[in-house]
Amino acid sequence: MTRASRRATHSPAHHPETCVTGRPTPGATAPARHAPTLLAPLLHALFFVAAATQSAIVPLLPRLSHTYGLSTSAGALLLAAPGLATLAVSMPAGALADRLGARRVTIAATALMAAAATAQAAPSYVLLMAGRLAFGLAFGIVWTSGVAWMSGSHSESGSPRLGAVATSAAVGMVAGPAIGGLLADQFGLSVPFLVVAALAGALTIALKWQPDATSREANHRRDTSLRALARLAPNQPGVVTGAAVLAISGAVSGVIQLLVPLELHHAGFSAGTTGVAFSGAAGVYIVVSAFVVKLGRRATTLAAAALAALALSLFLLPAALSTGAALLVAVLVASTAPRAVVSTVAYPLATDSAARGGLADGLVIGLLNGTWAAGLVLAPLLAGAVDQAAGPGPAYLVAVVPGVLGALWLLRRRPRREDAPATAETSESPTADHDLAPATA
Repeated sequence: MTRASRRATHSPAHHPETCVTGRPTPGATAPARHAPTLLAPLLHALFFVAAATQSAIVPLLPRLSHTYGLSTSAGALLLAAPGLATLAVSMPAGALADRLGARRVTIAATALMAAAATAQAAPSYVLLMAGRLAFGLAFGIVWTSGVAWMSGSHSESGSPRLGAVATSAAVGMVAGPAIGGLLADQFGLSVPFLVVAALAGALTIALKWQPDATSREANHRRDTSLRALARLAPNQPGVVTGAAVLAISGAVSGVIQLLVPLELHHAGFSAGTTGVAFSGAAGVYIVVSAFVVKLGRRATTLAAAALAALALSLFLLPAALSTGAALLVAVLVASTAPRAVVSTVAYPLATDSAARGGLADGLVIGLLNGTWAAGLVLAPLLAGAVDQAAGPGPAYLVAVVPGVLGALWLLRRRPRREDAPATAETSESPTADHDLAPATA
């Protein structure tokens, strides 16, 4: 290669980051780090499998409740167990990813997921509950360290493309009930969990062959302590908004996953039919999420996140007024669109805001996962108790009322003029080389 051709290869025209932003980025001043060819698809597959496993139990709840003689509250505890474990582990997982490396932590969590799925396949309620708790630990770690691993393999911070990671997980969350319900109907209750165990084992082996694409240099320039997170996060609007809207999303999702399958079961739906009903919204989610990612910074705003959370809460209101099967299916589909917006914009908003505040990625992602898990755990438990005392109508309000109030609070507190992206502000700063953007799907 001639000297001139080498200069041409390293010119701005050959650096997409420079062409897009119009100014130099960390990737333009140093050799760009690209994830290994298989890293992105393997991580997206991991997010899909983890989320599908989380939701696959939804259509199985009526049969499991009948098999083990569970009350509505006990069924809610079984559903919420992974969220409870995720709530406990998300913040420590973020700190571990920042200090030990996201790759190492993610691989260990994937192996734990395989073991947890095997335990859930056992014909024992004790092992089923233990497996659900262990899966929650693995889920919380994977969704924290895995996102950090993906994020650290690229050079732009706070990119809207991070929503593509959420898309993979959410598609799995929607597809899981159909897959789990159909497998359970055809082959038995244990088979869905055995399939997950095999997939998680294969992913563990495949990920071990992927090198660590993340750079710890960026996190050394940021504060990785929980004390710093508690001090700095409340002053970062993107972090606050991302955490709040994911808490609302978790609460609404948890209540839907608890109450809707039971109501559809009473209406004569089988586990497979209920799973298909839940998964029917997958197409809506994919279209909306892909559209939001394509819009980029125009859609990744504080206002968009808060409005989506408000719509998500309000779309659940009809279920509180009527419990007809057709209406419940309509609520499932309608609530998918704002949920897709929330999941797609929350992480880019938070990581961009974290870059401004000097916070490490793992801690912030752990915070977001923790708030999501809090909603997913607390809302179904409370809704289950209300359902037993007053019926399903008032139980839906457990998610509707706090969600509406929280979204209105976010709209009221947001700055009138949102700041420019951190990558644009800090691209020429010595501290701008944080290398935190995620890969696309």
